[in-house]
Amino acid sequence: MSEFTYTPDEEIQIHRENAIRHMCQPFLSHENGLPEWVKNSAAAYIREGREPGKRTIMLLFATKQRSVPASIACLDLVGMSSTQIEEDFRRWADPDAAVRRGTKGVSIGELGGHGNGGKCYMTQMFEDFASFQTVRNGLGCSYGVKGGSVAFGYVPNPQDGKDFAVDSIPDAIYSCMRPMRAGVSSLPEDIRSLVSEAKGFTFIRGVCPRYWEERDACQNLIESLLGHHQMITPLQQCQIYILINGTPYNGGQPLALPRIDPMQGYETPRVLSIPETVRDPVSNQNVSTTQRSRFPAGELRIYTSDKNMRLGRGGKRQWRHTVTYHTNQSGVIGKIPMLSLDADSGYRDYLYCECFLEALDEFQQNNRGPLAESPLPRAVNAWIASQVRAFCRELEERDKRLIREQDKNELTRLNDWLDQWKNQIFQEFMQGLYGQGDGGPLPPPPPLPSGKPSRIEVSISCPRAGKGVYIRPMVKFFDSQNRRIRPVPYGWISEDNNVAMVDEDLMQIQTFSFGRTKISAKTMDGSLCSNAVPLDVVRILEIRITPHELDMPAGTRSRLEAMCRLSAAEEVSNVYLTWMESNVSVARVSGSGLVYAVGPGETEVTATDDSCRSDLPAVVRVSPSPGKGAGKDRGRGGPRILISEVNSAPSEDQPPIFRKDDPPIYQRLQDVDNNIWWINLASPFARLYYSSERYGVKSEAWRMYHVERVIDVMVQIALSHGPDSEESRNSRDWIYRAAEFEAEFRAKAIESLRELIESGETEI
Repeated sequence: MSEFTYTPDEEIQIHRENAIRHMCQPFLSHENGLPEWVKNSAAAYIREGREPGKRTIMLLFATKQRSVPASIACLDLVGMSSTQIEEDFRRWADPDAAVRRGTKGVSIGELGGHGNGGKCYMTQMFEDFASFQTVRNGLGCSYGVKGGSVAFGYVPNPQDGKDFAVDSIPDAIYSCMRPMRAGVSSLPEDIRSLVSEAKGFTFIRGVCPRYWEERDACQNLIESLLGHHQMITPLQQCQIYILINGTPYNGGQPLALPRIDPMQGYETPRVLSIPETVRDPVSNQNVSTTQRSRFPAGELRIYTSDKNMRLGRGGKRQWRHTVTYHTNQSGVIGKIPMLSLDADSGYRDYLYCECFLEALDEFQQNNRGPLAESPLPRAVNAWIASQVRAFCRELEERDKRLIREQDKNELTRLNDWLDQWKNQIFQEFMQGLYGQGDGGPLPPPPPLPSGKPSRIEVSISCPRAGKGVYIRPMVKFFDSQNRRIRPVPYGWISEDNNVAMVDEDLMQIQTFSFGRTKISAKTMDGSLCSNAVPLDVVRILEIRITPHELDMPAGTRSRLEAMCRLSAAEEVSNVYLTWMESNVSVARVSGSGLVYAVGPGETEVTATDDSCRSDLPAVVRVSPSPGKGAGKDRGRGGPRILISEVNSAPSEDQPPIFRKDDPPIYQRLQDVDNNIWWINLASPFARLYYSSERYGVKSEAWRMYHVERVIDVMVQIALSHGPDSEESRNSRDWIYRAAEFEAEFRAKAIESLRELIESGETEI
């Protein structure tokens, strides 16, 4: 190392307030801020060496009542001295905050950080003020900050707010709880006992929370707590109770982490040692994972889930569908979604990981999300992805062994027969499409019959929506015999017009503000109302479209997924957005991301709402439909239906293995020219029906499923091989036309396949 002599400035100049505001940006929400208060309370207990059964944390919510504003508060039974306030609490960006030791000399480990999050939450998310009352060793302090400021101070001044005598700690605690409309009777008996024995406490309270919609606000925030990575350790190591306006939540029981049951046979995590060196995919150089033995070697733990974590109800699995990074020095230092790993397998959706590596500590960022961009984090992530891919291949091989040879023979026998049946139906069908060989236009579809409705059924494809998005729910009318009939005049209804309201001109629902509502339809005469479908309007921080490129033939459909990062750090994909195409003559996209290939060409697609826009557009390339230009004979070449994991394509040696999240019927790009369609055996319902003990490939349930998938293929073929005028239809017309084709093919199946479905005999 060369010598370098210089005289450093005695003081580093920095704009303190702007620096703090920049540092605090990740905590501009209650969903990210409140977990910081809980984490700090949990860390206080662990520093004290308090036994697990006596680590009680109380969260209190008070809604607005007349002139009294809403408040959010957090109570622990530890407390701080004025020395701790002045030397620890009021220090910003302290690199030693994670390892600072308390009176018992216990490192806080898993609950570490830089000492910013709780203070950031206090300064940013309360319009009136945020302060805390704390008592330790018989002396109390009151300390806080005015809304919008970053300058903390004693309340009302150091003379009166610092080191004042406190005679009764329980009385002081109950006095703090009073503005939250809570008291002694609000607490469970065991907590009252702990309060009566307490030697100290900290009660932190924020008044007039920002972005606080009174309706469902408490419930939504509580649900987000169970979906936040900073809450994992506190929920495991402490008892966290909640009071709402003095009423115990959850029947007075503490919050608990949702249980994730593992896959059968993989009940314990896969533990792998991280190599001494890993390769950075950008520079292609090896990087030390121990900084040349300065730190110990790390390990990766891969856990399994018995259910798809991306589709977890209410997001309770989705938020743990991550790679979480840990160090002994700072605890949880970051996380990335499993979806960001380069592991193209449906089994990735059933895995989550924990990475323990001390050398990563310096790369943590203030929001404890992705680690800072650098060779070591990149190299570690690439290595983790390779291990996840290997684990997924192992699980796929296990599934392949589930298909016994006799099952393959039965599947092939049934599929060959249904494929021939399909060809016979199509010969008649195509003649009807083109007339008697004269290439005439497609006759208009028969209308639904009219009748008196007795039931209205409303459904939506996504349970969430962005802000400022238009939604047209699906509506069906049925008569007293449960037959679908032509709609009568109706209108849309939103339960909460502040969240979403009907646009009377467009007859669509437009979302306005974050919150929850329910959507229903009602006849204009008011005589009949549908079911009410819940819809959440969510705050989106980031939108990422996958795949980035999509190739598809004209006349077909595919789906783009918009991965939305919400304010609770949760990533979800089923969100209504506004999709925009640069060339609508090439493709159109529905509000749920369904792409309709209209004509050959290329278009860019973006997804947006009023508050966020996708970072990069997706490129959709549409090729001519199969058989384009073949005139009246187009589509008569007899497309084949094969089964994945059982049959091989003519040019391939092995049967393809698709993912669980691939469609139940699937056509790869290379299958288009060969006119091949696949029934995807990896699809969850396919797995259930053909491989479970209850059903099996010889069951009526499987045969029914098999027929349903053949009909799905026939609908896709009919849509893509119809007359040229079909390509001019808009997305709504495509949906209706598909439903008409499906109804026709189902009628044919009922006529000729009833005995096959019931008996399995193909000699009929």
